[in-house]
Amino acid sequence: MNFFEFWNQYKWRILSVALGIVFAMLLFTIGFWKTLLLFVIVGAAFFIGTLLDEGGRGRVGDFFRSLFTKNK
Repeated sequence: MNFFEFWNQYKWRILSVALGIVFAMLLFTIGFWKTLLLFVIVGAAFFIGTLLDEGGRGRVGDFFRSLFTKNK
């Protein structure tokens, strides 16, 4: 079995373990609340990046306008 066959068969296990190791290292080095804040910031950046990919700056503006306007 070569690397690519191994990767295709077990890629989600490998990625999950790698993310678990990174999460544990962050918890032990910077603490729970800083790790949580880091994930929130990264999640928000990912969300804004997705909006930019889908519709450019106008899509981001539309999203924030929809957050701060009252719907009747």
